[in-house]
Amino acid sequence: MSKQSIKAIFFDWDLTLAYIRTPQDSREERLAIMFRLSGLSYTQDDIKAALRQYDRDVEQGKVKKIDKPQTRRQIVRQYAYVLDFLGYKDIDWNIQERIYRSHSLLPTLLFEDSRPTLQLLIERGFILGIVSNRSQVGRPVMEQLVGDLIPSRRILISEEMGVHKPAKTIFLRAAARVRTPPANCLQVGDNLEVDAIGAVQRGGFGHGIWLDRSNSHNGLAFPPNVSTINTLSQLPDWIDNHL
Repeated sequence: MSKQSIKAIFFDWDLTLAYIRTPQDSREERLAIMFRLSGLSYTQDDIKAALRQYDRDVEQGKVKKIDKPQTRRQIVRQYAYVLDFLGYKDIDWNIQERIYRSHSLLPTLLFEDSRPTLQLLIERGFILGIVSNRSQVGRPVMEQLVGDLIPSRRILISEEMGVHKPAKTIFLRAAARVRTPPANCLQVGDNLEVDAIGAVQRGGFGHGIWLDRSNSHNGLAFPPNVSTINTLSQLPDWIDNHL
């Protein structure tokens, strides 16, 4: 594949361009905030105990844990288990909706290398977009943080689209949104299967890049047209050297 063949680059949002940061930055604190935003009030100590029980049940095989859940159903299912332990049994659709969307209301920051990398890629003539498995509540945050670099119409959010990565439909719609053939698109994200492999094998993208900020990929073999980088700032040079 020649360098000229990649015209558009799409990014995941969470843990790729941005991350959640709360004062204590703990699981129980985040859930306490999310539950409070959803109209449910539990202490961090109570939530911590519920999470410990959840972890124990996962280890014992009583509960199947989904690593990095993507769909609303997968995400809410894990929250529902914690709430069940806390004694909240009536988890109806309205509560599910509020909890699912509350994550997008948590404090969000950009990684230090996000804006410089996006700016450099724009200067080099690439079309940029976002494909995120998030609630539509997260759109204003994305537009506030990178809207001057990535227009709103190029931000595709799963809840708005009615389909989640790694389904091929959302990748095909992303390519169509920028009027670029999928083979001329590249997806960058922190989830190897969902972003990098999904975009290539399901969406027909020309290349997929796993952003492995924890550098945990040593020894892994990747399918054709799937690669990895450790920081977003490596992306421009990676493109120069590999595509």
